[in-house]
Amino acid sequence: MAKALATRPDVEEALGTAEVARILGIHRRTAERRRRAARKPMPLQAQRQDKLRQIWKQLLELYTAENASNWLHSSVPALGDRRPVDVMTEDGGLERVLDTVTRMSWGVPA
Repeated sequence: MAKALATRPDVEEALGTAEVARILGIHRRTAERRRRAARKPMPLQAQRQDKLRQIWKQLLELYTAENASNWLHSSVPALGDRRPVDVMTEDGGLERVLDTVTRMSWGVPA
């Protein structure tokens, strides 16, 4: 089981640093510097990053990494036929996507 978890990509590997930076509302180079230096993000960015990781973790419980990435880049009816990666860039967007993914994991129509 631990081996299977080790092979799962993290959200930055799956989406790319530029996309994650866009979702977190920071510049791509800032995200790269933080990753290389293992620096802690500011509190608000840390909360956003935690929510993004929660979304990714729950998606990996439902889908393969490739299908989870495809879901994030596809139109979702529960999000007004918008792509989750676009919704997540808005105020409250991470919460909306997290709620949708949580509903999917429980089998509740979103």
